[in-house]
Amino acid sequence: MKTVRVLIALRISNETDASTSLERQLQDCMAYVEERQHLGWQVVGVAKDAHISATKSHPFERPELGEWLNNRAPEFDLLLFWKMDRFVRKVVDMQDMIKWATAHGGKSLVSAKEPVLDMVGPFRHVIIDLFAAIAETEAQNISMRVKSFQGYAKPKNVWAKGNPPYGYESFRDADGAMRLRVRENQKDVIREIYKRVVEGGEPYSAICDDLNARGVPSPGAERMSNRRKNNGDSMPIWRSRTLTTILRSETILGWKCEEVTVPGKKYGVSQPIVTAEGKIRMADPILTDSEWAKLQEEMNGRPSSARRSTKNTTAYRGVVLCDGCGRNLYLFNPERQQGMPVYRCNKSANRDSCGKGYAFRAEKVEEIVETLVLGVIGDYPMHERYYVKGSNNSQRLHEIEQYVTELQRSIRPGGRNSSGFAKKSTEEEIAALYEEYDSLSAEGDKPDRYEYRDTGETFRHMWDRNEGNKEERTRHLLKAGISIRLRPLIKGVSNTVDFGAEVDMGNLSQPFTIH
Repeated sequence: MKTVRVLIALRISNETDASTSLERQLQDCMAYVEERQHLGWQVVGVAKDAHISATKSHPFERPELGEWLNNRAPEFDLLLFWKMDRFVRKVVDMQDMIKWATAHGGKSLVSAKEPVLDMVGPFRHVIIDLFAAIAETEAQNISMRVKSFQGYAKPKNVWAKGNPPYGYESFRDADGAMRLRVRENQKDVIREIYKRVVEGGEPYSAICDDLNARGVPSPGAERMSNRRKNNGDSMPIWRSRTLTTILRSETILGWKCEEVTVPGKKYGVSQPIVTAEGKIRMADPILTDSEWAKLQEEMNGRPSSARRSTKNTTAYRGVVLCDGCGRNLYLFNPERQQGMPVYRCNKSANRDSCGKGYAFRAEKVEEIVETLVLGVIGDYPMHERYYVKGSNNSQRLHEIEQYVTELQRSIRPGGRNSSGFAKKSTEEEIAALYEEYDSLSAEGDKPDRYEYRDTGETFRHMWDRNEGNKEERTRHLLKAGISIRLRPLIKGVSNTVDFGAEVDMGNLSQPFTIH
């Protein structure tokens, strides 16, 4: 009996929902597999994705399930999920998964709680598309109800969604509505920051360093889930951007605010919600109006610091690394450097120098990348990865043995093919089966796997073809596992053009690939 390797895929948006918790889903899926052990079902892996929206996240983009789908497809035959809405909520996502499953050896997609949803039978695609359409409709209905309630609550002094702004906490009032009130420990932090900025004139970075050193939880640390803490994730710390965002928001005046998108930008700014009656008071203010005015005047009067370029995104991110700490180098375009863009690591940006230099002049970095890539791997052939369904030759060998035994019995004296043309034809068939048997015996069983084929293109061809498209060049370098570590020749010199570089060729046990 052939083993059916089962991958269990679990997903949940809110891990506090006990009715559909990951543990509950896993328990039901394991029971479903145990009931089918007589069919050869065997669990080979579990992909758990918590705090992931099926509406916003395609299965290929999820942290754990995406790793299995993109890189470990040969390791399983069947994908089992709890219910359709735990797997996908869009018809197009389900159609993508059906196409992927068909292209990768005919894998099966099965729901543990919806037995009719199984990739068997001639109408399997129709049934699965139907369930996917139902899931997508339900997701749209949920979104509509949430938006409707938020629209109703927007002009009222009630808290309808999300985490409260820093300095406040939500509570259920006597009338049953959720409202905000001052959170005393966070209020003390905001007032301390105010005094240090307005009265002490301290830099934001110095204040952040002190808060972090004293162990004062940042807003991100206050909201960090127990799951992330138990997983050992690093605690979010205070940063200048976090601090200034709080100080710029009129929520600390007690007003109800919303985030408004800035035209042409990917980020938004906090602005008070204004109704016909004026601003909406949500809670007691942390700063007075006069204190707020002094704070904004002080912040507006400070010179703009070096900031990351929004015009020039970082080219070769993940390829160009700092030799000191091994982290990515990012493109900055600081005004204080007369507009000369530089690459530097986040440790430098956070005033924690790795001891191997501060910054590398951008034009020199990109010149070195091109020189090294074309000089070292320019003539290497590029390959593409493709999925190959394995062969279970043991089963075919067993079938040949049984069939040959039956044919040999038929050509014995008195058999149905014991003379004339029938005997000759049967002997030829037996000889062909023996030949196939010998070939399969020598080959043996082969598992599902990825194989590589030459694209007929070298890295030099790819580089020239994508002139002006650094993003595509970077993608190919990352897929090939290429990285370049930069180290300054003069230690600690900022904005230097005097630096060396070393190429890491990645995993040479596999061909350079563009999969």
